[in-house]
Amino acid sequence: MLLEQVKRAAYEIIARKGATFYAVGLALVQITDAILRDEHRVLPVSTVLEDFHGIQDLALSLPSVVGRNGVERTLDIPLAPEELQALQDSAQVIKKYLAEIKV
Repeated sequence: MLLEQVKRAAYEIIARKGATFYAVGLALVQITDAILRDEHRVLPVSTVLEDFHGIQDLALSLPSVVGRNGVERTLDIPLAPEELQALQDSAQVIKKYLAEIKV
């Protein structure tokens, strides 16, 4: 399942490279290239959602088309019911903690 792969990704990078900061640098280069070259490239970037499966007014990282104007659109990827529920639950937890710290 994709969720399990994402959870293990950082550990795999650390095991292979010794750190995760290389991945962060590479991601920044890819995002910058997509903007400067107007690539309309699909990247997992954070953007404030207006209505993504009922989630709104919250920034989450989702596959998005990135070009000269930044995020051009967020892709509506198919999610299994349990994945959608997990995403919505995560969004609610984040909103709860943001409200508690008054962000």
